[in-house]
Parts: sequence; C-alpha cells; structure tokens
Amino acid sequence: MLKDEHIRIMPEGQVYIEYGPTAMLVAAYNEEGKPLTALCRNAFKVLQTGLEQIAEALPLLRRRPDAVTESQLQGLPLAMCRAVRLTGEPTLTPMAAVAGSLADTVADWLADQGAAVAVANNGGDVALRLAPGQSLRLRTVIDLHTGETSQPALIQAGAGIGGICTSGLGGRSFTRGIAESVTVFAARANVADALATHLANCSFIDSPRVASTLAVNLDPQTDIPELEVVTATDILPEEELHSAITQVLEEAGRQYSAGLLIRMEGSIQGRRFAFPGNAVHEP
Repeated sequence: MLKDEHIRIMPEGQVYIEYGPTAMLVAAYNEEGKPLTALCRNAFKVLQTGLEQIAEALPLLRRRPDAVTESQLQGLPLAMCRAVRLTGEPTLTPMAAVAGSLADTVADWLADQGAAVAVANNGGDVALRLAPGQSLRLRTVIDLHTGETSQPALIQAGAGIGGICTSGLGGRSFTRGIAESVTVFAARANVADALATHLANCSFIDSPRVASTLAVNLDPQTDIPELEVVTATDILPEEELHSAITQVLEEAGRQYSAGLLIRMEGSIQGRRFAFPGNAVHEP
C-alpha cells in the first residue's frame, strides 16, 4: 500500500521513494518538459512489486549464475541473472545487478505510460529512457568516498544509453578492487550495474598497501562469503596504479568489443581514466 511516509515530492516535480532497502529518485517529463509528478508517485507500486519478486527469489539470487537455471526464475530476478551472465564473470551473483534492475523496471514503466523522459536513480545507479529527440544532462560519481561528481554530461536519445551505474571502494556494496569509482554507460541499467561491479573488481592489485578480508567477516549474509573484498588502501606507487588502471581498461575493451559497454569512466587515487579513448588524467 502507498503511504505518505514512503514518498516525498521534490523540487521540479521529482519524487523520492524510500521503501525497504531502496531509496530511489524518480523523475518523468512529457515532450514539452512538464513534470509528470502523479505518474512518478504511482511508480511506487512498480518498485514494490519488484522488491517482492526479489525477496521471493533471494535464495537463488545469492547463488552464482552457473548454479541457477533460467527456468527457476522469472520477471525481474530473471533479468538480474541474465545481466550478470552477459559479463562472463563467474564470481558475480545476480545481486550484482539488483540496483540497476530495480531502476530499469521503474524507468520502463514510466516510458510505457508515455513519459518522453524517464529517470529512476536508485542510490546512484540510474536507468533512463529517452524518446526520440530528447536529451538529459546527468552528473556521474567520481569518488564514492567523498561524493564528488563530474560536470554534467549531455545524454542524447540516439546514443543508446539506458543505464549509468557506478561501483567502487566506499560504495554501498563490497568491492574486490581498489578503484574509488568505475562508472559504466550501457543500454540498460542492469547490465551497467553488473559491468560496473565487474570492472571495479578488475582494479585489484596484490600489494601490502591494500587491505582485504573475506566478505563473510564483514557481513554474514553476503552473497559472496568466500571472496576477498578490499577494505582500505594506502597511497600506491606509480607502477601499481598503472597496473590497476591497465587491468580495468583492458577488460573494458573486451566488454566494449562484445557490445555490452558504451562507455566507462573510472578513478583510482586521483587518476581518472576512460574507455573508449584510454585517456588517463593525472590529479
């Protein structure tokens, strides 16, 4: 049931929904740019249904994809499983795509209801749907520790971007890498979410300056109990930074060639890098 304590009307007609583990900012506009606030309020029901589906399938969603058959899943949980399988990374469970998948299902519904611009921002993992000729300016996260963001980037409908998600050290979820942030632009948010998790993990280097522990030591209910996750890093020498950045760029190139990744931006200890372009910017 929709209750007032779950939603807040924000400036410019956006709606903030806080329900269970999810805090989502929802925005929708018609072709003239008029906010569709009532429609955004009604998106609560879509989010609620998605969370119910996840709760019912949670034991399966905590398993690695090779331990789950698609016939065991449906709806949003099935989309989560398919998204992580696309990455080709066997250690990711479907939970690596949970935030992006919830954002997708809300943005899809808003677009189906006629919104020319639809945005579902699930704690920084963003799904957007743009009708032909529409565009949107969005900031991306540079450092999950500090909340620093980039300058606004113009996203146009013709770019094919439907999801922008960020993962890294200091974020809401565990990471196996040292990157402060890895942001992925992809056709859907569930794929962007899974890829951001995977690429951030790729930044790990074996160094005495990197502290890690088993995930289960930090959260007994984690979906990756047997894997090491990074807890802190000291200042790294140039050669270790170079190795970490190179590992992320190489894997981003593979995902780009596979047609999954549209763009990637990352940051490790002040070094900002991106693909395509292989650009690395010193602090």
